Amino acid sequence: MCVLNYHKKLIALGVVNLTDMKKKDEITYFDKEWEDMKTHLTAFLNEEQQEDLHRFRVQVKKLRAFLILIDSKKRHPELANYFRPVRMVFKMAGEIRNAYLNLELGKAYQNEMNEFLIAQHQLLDKAIADFIAVKDPHLKKIKKAYKNIAEKIKPVDDIHITMFYINNLEQIAAWLEHVKFDDQLHECRRLVKILIYNYKLVHTKLDIGFNEDYMQDIQTAIGDWHDNIVAMELFSQNQVKDEQTIGKLKKQQVKHQKKIKLLVQDFYNRATTTVEIPVEQIS
Repeated sequence: MCVLNYHKKLIALGVVNLTDMKKKDEITYFDKEWEDMKTHLTAFLNEEQQEDLHRFRVQVKKLRAFLILIDSKKRHPELANYFRPVRMVFKMAGEIRNAYLNLELGKAYQNEMNEFLIAQHQLLDKAIADFIAVKDPHLKKIKKAYKNIAEKIKPVDDIHITMFYINNLEQIAAWLEHVKFDDQLHECRRLVKILIYNYKLVHTKLDIGFNEDYMQDIQTAIGDWHDNIVAMELFSQNQVKDEQTIGKLKKQQVKHQKKIKLLVQDFYNRATTTVEIPVEQIS
């Protein structure tokens, strides 16, 4: 059954009241994002295009961010638990994505096919074959997860949404006040992306400003920094050991860190000010 029609069935069965249904922007949003997730997964299973796999994983992240927001009203997460089967598929898809990105990195920095590239090709082919071999169980898990979650989604009041954003922005600001280039910075990016992903749903309900462009700049800068670390680790492996490439990446890392330090100055004010403040005016 198409997820966009599932709640109509719930109305007919009396599980969801039509009046309540009209009030639930959350359900409309959830159905649309879930349908997009399924569409991209099915496309990859049929065509094996990396862009479809990437979009599937982005949709999973959006949906997880949404469920974190919904669960934030409860003492113990509920919907996130029902989402675990989807995250298992996401993790398996990640093995394909990692092999593909490693292969692309190798092509970008290596001039000829070598043992590393051959190995990455083999890893990619095996990961795709393993993934497609269990496609029917994947789709069944996702269908069951949808039904478990769909019946339990409740609307979130505007005050709670605003407090959710304020609390997370304050947490990020505290971590970025003295920025450290470690796992904490990666956690900052995770929180930033949760706020960005949910903004499409909640932007009319927020009682604070939210500078989406600035937040996108933050998450992109941290993502570039992290990707550069991954690349350095990759080219430091014994089977690669490309000192010239590592040297270039280290210089890039210095630039990434400088950019992040500049971006995160006065983070909370810039994140909640919709008109960007020129850097020279930041105290």
